[in-house]
Amino acid sequence: MENPNLVDIDGYENYKFDTELQQVYNIKKNKYLKNKSSKSGTYVALYKNRERKNIRIYDLIKKPENPNLVDIVGYEGLYKFDIDLEQVFSIKRNRYKINTLRKNGYYHICLSKNKKNITLGIHQIVYLINNPLENLKGFDIDHIDGNPQNNKIENLRKCSHSDNCSNRKVDKSNTSGYKNITQIKYGYRFELMKNKIKYAKNFKTLEEAITYRDITVREKCGEFANLE
Repeated sequence: MENPNLVDIDGYENYKFDTELQQVYNIKKNKYLKNKSSKSGTYVALYKNRERKNIRIYDLIKKPENPNLVDIVGYEGLYKFDIDLEQVFSIKRNRYKINTLRKNGYYHICLSKNKKNITLGIHQIVYLINNPLENLKGFDIDHIDGNPQNNKIENLRKCSHSDNCSNRKVDKSNTSGYKNITQIKYGYRFELMKNKIKYAKNFKTLEEAITYRDITVREKCGEFANLE
């Protein structure tokens, strides 16, 4: 009677894997092979064309496919992205890569292909997964709410670098506490750089500067205007 727990092993027709015992069965010799242990885990030695290869038992276990893992455009077969954990899974190493949090608050990850490394923002990967046909060359991905760690697709939009800068919050080095306004010797100065055009004007009072700032920024930046 055929054992229902025995399943094929890809590339090794003379062996089968017992999913219950978690052991390899040698069809020709009609016996189970002994598992061996090493620092990398439990393994078994299989032969094909007189060549020996150590196979990890973990790799033989059929694991249920994770529905949250999706392909990354341009890195199919190398990596997948977990849309729930917002992490990259290395197919070759069979493990998740660790995101790097930079000083600017953005999460990044390094991917390798053809011996070349490239660093991508998690927000860029999320956007590409949801918009695989879009060309992002020369464009930024903006966080609508200004939070660089909120990488939900609903919070991301494609934009120019100028628009992305418009949606940034006030810099910590700002002397007035108000975005686009700095305190000068005889009052306050409003400055805005938009599409390589500089808008600037001096005011005696902070209130005047804020009023002018609000009108100008909304006019020049539109939906990307951020006054905070």
